[in-house]
Amino acid sequence: MAAAQHGNGFDPKRTKECVDRIEALAAKKQSLHMTYMAECAVINEDIGDVYQEAKDAWHIPKKALRTVIKARATERKLLAMREDLDLIDRESFDQIRHSLGDLADTPLGSAALNGAEEAAEGKGSRQSRKQRDAALDAVSTGNGAEKLPTGISKLN
Repeated sequence: MAAAQHGNGFDPKRTKECVDRIEALAAKKQSLHMTYMAECAVINEDIGDVYQEAKDAWHIPKKALRTVIKARATERKLLAMREDLDLIDRESFDQIRHSLGDLADTPLGSAALNGAEEAAEGKGSRQSRKQRDAALDAVSTGNGAEKLPTGISKLN
């Protein structure tokens, strides 16, 4: 390819060719973007109609439904992020979440929560969930388990 230099500056003909080509591609891109946005507007209108139908026909609050849709999308993104990790990093991710107390989204955490709910409903211990959580927190962090009337004592 020949040099674009022309004397003390750039070759005006070559420079104009490059600028014209870039501007034409940018215009084409903008046109495609506007077409895409017009199609998205139609889909967004359909989504709005479904929200309105849910509210009118089944009395489902739109704000709550939108929040559920957003939460489910976020959960899928989180799961995809976890799945993108290799096996060792995935195990580290799970260990970090466990150390932070984020167990509800793991199978073991779900089972533990279900067991705690059954116990709170009277199928197990009569201890309230709040008392049990406080006792477990005190045992794991050393924050005065001796003072709690739960029967759980601090491990030495």
